[in-house]
Amino acid sequence: MTTDSADPKTETGKAAVRRIVIDRLNAAGFQRPTGCAVEAHRAELERVVGRLAYLEPGELEVLAEALLEMGEGKGGDRWPREVRIANQARAIRQPPPGFSGKVVRFMRCEVGRQALAEGWAGPLLTYLQKRPGVPSGDYVVGQLREQARDQRRRVQVIEERAAAGMRLASDDEQYLRGWRRREQEARALVQGDIEEER
Repeated sequence: MTTDSADPKTETGKAAVRRIVIDRLNAAGFQRPTGCAVEAHRAELERVVGRLAYLEPGELEVLAEALLEMGEGKGGDRWPREVRIANQARAIRQPPPGFSGKVVRFMRCEVGRQALAEGWAGPLLTYLQKRPGVPSGDYVVGQLREQARDQRRRVQVIEERAAAGMRLASDDEQYLRGWRRREQEARALVQGDIEEER
């Protein structure tokens, strides 16, 4: 699954933001803010799309409904400015911790692309979020690869239990959800579907 999928049931990232928020508000009749040039408004909406890409579809639906009530101008039919939209999104859910310029840029560099291709992008993301600096040297990269192998083994065991009809422990369910979310976030960062929080 890509984060810019055309399937509304599975789409995430920028595609979901465009469909659920931008298209919804445009269809409702929202117009560019007074005094904002057409190109400036388009650029602002593109920044908004990148900044909101961390939200899940259900959260984006809540945001769209909230924004419909926040229309600016006399008629309440003008787009709220980027900062108001970002603040409303943060009220729904804070951006994942550590989505700093360092994290975003490093995940998009050659090491991030290699990590995604080899299956250790999730542990790389966790490392970048929790530690100062960036991983350097073969030893650290080897540790990240080993963490990824261990985590995939645990996920495989949990999925095999579920497939066999066994009831999963709540911590296994929570681990699986967290692992999937982190892997999705790592993929979205490498592919450029999540922008740094400004």
